[in-house]
Amino acid sequence: MEFIWILSAIFAAACQTARSAFQKNMISKLGDYGAAYIRFCYALPFTTLIWFIWINIPGNTIPNLSTYSITLCFLGSIFQVLFTYVLMKVFSHKSFATGIAFSKTEVILIAFLETIILSVHFSLLITTGIILGVISVLLLSYAKKAESLIETVNLLFKSILSLGTLIGLLSGLLLAASVVAFRMSIISVEAPLLDKSLLISVIAIIFQTIIVGFYLFFFQRKQFLAVFKYWKPSLPAGICGTGATFGWFVAFGLATAAEVRAVGQTELIFSVLISMIIFKEKIKKTELYGIILLGISILIIIYQ
Repeated sequence: MEFIWILSAIFAAACQTARSAFQKNMISKLGDYGAAYIRFCYALPFTTLIWFIWINIPGNTIPNLSTYSITLCFLGSIFQVLFTYVLMKVFSHKSFATGIAFSKTEVILIAFLETIILSVHFSLLITTGIILGVISVLLLSYAKKAESLIETVNLLFKSILSLGTLIGLLSGLLLAASVVAFRMSIISVEAPLLDKSLLISVIAIIFQTIIVGFYLFFFQRKQFLAVFKYWKPSLPAGICGTGATFGWFVAFGLATAAEVRAVGQTELIFSVLISMIIFKEKIKKTELYGIILLGISILIIIYQ
């Protein structure tokens, strides 16, 4: 089963990378919030269809969800929506690069929350892997702005006390709370892994589609209408979003959220590879160091 959660996390990371690329491509047509919304509303029909097919396969069942598990799923959805909103604010802030970088400290924040709420005890090796992963993510985030490793580290330390850092940490904390709530919702259900993971992912996407749709309809009407006007080019983001959600939720049912998201940081490696192969961008030495360090951190967590 350990092998399954690792594959699920890597699959989710790959789908998330592709989804982000499709969303980025739609920002000019839909706006920031509209592009964020398509990950939910266009994932809903595909997620529901897959779940419907699944429950009609002989032997599969619809789990009985308690009020507790549904409430946790709802809280996870709220936290993820708030994370998305804060992240959009980061994009419009003058220190957006700093904010984005520190939003990626989510893995440490997840480990902190799981230790407090779920009494999870992480070994020294896993803790080392998580810390190395966060350091590598920060290096990768700043690599484009600096010419050398030393300059990258200097930029990182100079930005620690900025407003962008606080906004980034807030978004990371919201994402961490979302992930932990979703995991708690999944492990609270007594049912086969795929049965409960698929059902809770459907419920989560329904919540998120309604919440974000409500906000857009009343406060960003133009972007809301654009989402449906450009439905065809938005569909790939929904398909990839479906894959990412299923991948994360299956992995959450088998391992701690911190371990899952740490392995899921392979998303950054995929992003760099896409930049190199598709966009023909040259990779800097600092980025290479960050990728190597990230690879080491993931291997530590996988083989601990």
